[in-house]
Amino acid sequence: FSAASPGSRLLRSGALAIGLAVLGAALAALPALRLDGGVRLALGGYAAAVVWLFAGGLLSGHLLGWLGRLLRPAGHHSAMARLAASQLTPPSGRHRLAAASLACAVAMTAGMAILVGSFEKTMQRWIAATFQADLYVSSSGAENASSQNRLRAATWQRLVADPAVASANVMHSAEVSFPGGTATVLGVDFRFAREQGSIAWLGGAPEPWPDAGDAAFVSEAFVERFRVRRGDTLRVPTPTGMQSLRIAGVFADYGSERGTVLIERARFTAWFRDDTARSVIVKLRDPAAAETVRTRWLAESPGVQVFTNAHLRTEVLRMFRQTFSITYALEAIGVVVAVLGLTFTLASVLLDRHADLTTLRALGVTRRGIALSTALEGAATALAGLLAGFVASGLLGWLLIHVINKQTFGWTLLLGVPAPALLLLAALVLLAALAAATAVGLWGAGLPADREE
Repeated sequence: FSAASPGSRLLRSGALAIGLAVLGAALAALPALRLDGGVRLALGGYAAAVVWLFAGGLLSGHLLGWLGRLLRPAGHHSAMARLAASQLTPPSGRHRLAAASLACAVAMTAGMAILVGSFEKTMQRWIAATFQADLYVSSSGAENASSQNRLRAATWQRLVADPAVASANVMHSAEVSFPGGTATVLGVDFRFAREQGSIAWLGGAPEPWPDAGDAAFVSEAFVERFRVRRGDTLRVPTPTGMQSLRIAGVFADYGSERGTVLIERARFTAWFRDDTARSVIVKLRDPAAAETVRTRWLAESPGVQVFTNAHLRTEVLRMFRQTFSITYALEAIGVVVAVLGLTFTLASVLLDRHADLTTLRALGVTRRGIALSTALEGAATALAGLLAGFVASGLLGWLLIHVINKQTFGWTLLLGVPAPALLLLAALVLLAALAAATAVGLWGAGLPADREE
């Protein structure tokens, strides 16, 4: 594009932007593609993200022209404001491209921030609901749900029999192949879970609570992956034969996207013929003695790891934040690249306007005046990209939370908008764009008058 060219008529069409927004909504409504092994791909969601980013870029061009018209009244009081407004009404193809690039960078950054904020809010609620015990015991090296390290029966029986223990939930685990993929079956103490309220139910707790019988509870991820629901019959292959269970409730579990089934531990040990424990959840008679009991158990049983409630909550959140830490660096790089793109765009535009700048200097316009005009031009371009980016980020945030995350992992997240972080992002982008545009304006004003193009 030349500095004066407004760009392709198609890309300036408001109907195209609206059409892309509608197309994105249609793509977001598509079901996930299901592959062997229970793998789900949210292809419609990914396509919707690309389409909405493109629509956000087009929107930024329309906003840029609108901001240019808003700047016109200031031209009655400032020649430099009038000059800046004249460059944006209509905006050139270069201006539109710079604003669109910034809009895409802001949309991806803010959209990911909304996802992370929602995930953290959900995790905090889930941790508060499920981590109610005083001590959590597992075998050393059992750092995740897929670990095969187990506590021997003699070990967990000795710990549970400790006089300091008021009650305990001994959890057994097995990986089971269901039609469509592998999931985890846990044997737990239903009575302990009911008394401690340590299950985050979806759709309410089962009423009445099934103490035994053929009842099973399944995680939300299991429901999404295997397409079952409360009340359905679940067939579970075990070493003692095929067993039938009735799904009595659905719970939230953000520790596994493969799905989890909870059954009464007595049934588990009988069906799977395995009395080793994956973990032991302990309520103490004196919760204040948790650290003392932990120290003693570690000394008595070197092969176990013991976490207090407070430490485990902190560790889970630390691991969560560490998982997403790389995204912050990638987001920052994207915004920096977009601001640099705006800088180079303004520099290129000023080179094309070299003759105009020479005339302005001959008429007595100072370098500071030219820098002010360029700063206003750059700030308006950045603001258009920022506004369009935030609109697109709202759509991307919703898409990531309710479509891509739900279809891929089967998890429901609570919406958490990190307003302070988004305001900081807006301030940094505007300040960086203003500083870059001012520097480019000073550079352009200093170009030699006899420069040949």
